[in-house]
Amino acid sequence: MIGYIEKRLDKRAEFNEEIKYKLIGDDSTNFQMEYIKATSKNVSRGGLCMIIPHKISEGNVIRVEIPTDDKSRQIKAFCEVQWCKENGQGLFEVGVSFIALKEDDLEYLNKYITQHAT
Repeated sequence: MIGYIEKRLDKRAEFNEEIKYKLIGDDSTNFQMEYIKATSKNVSRGGLCMIIPHKISEGNVIRVEIPTDDKSRQIKAFCEVQWCKENGQGLFEVGVSFIALKEDDLEYLNKYITQHAT
């Protein structure tokens, strides 16, 4: 079996948490009013992998709310969908890249990833 070359530049950390997201814009520039629950799978400095209940197109922009250990704080980020694939269980695995993230939220993620990277 031929191995694949890892193209990711950033370390990833397992991150199985309930998160929320909403679609900000798509090809028809629709806006979604309500947040949808999702489950995160892993996180890196550059983005997030999550499991969602429906297909979403590459290039769409979403707003994600990510819980932290400090229950009074959430990381809020704008992300671009990089890929979406069905996971065989009626759900979709989605990779998103951060396009807007506050500096202190990035610092928090860096610390988390350093402590939990695999």
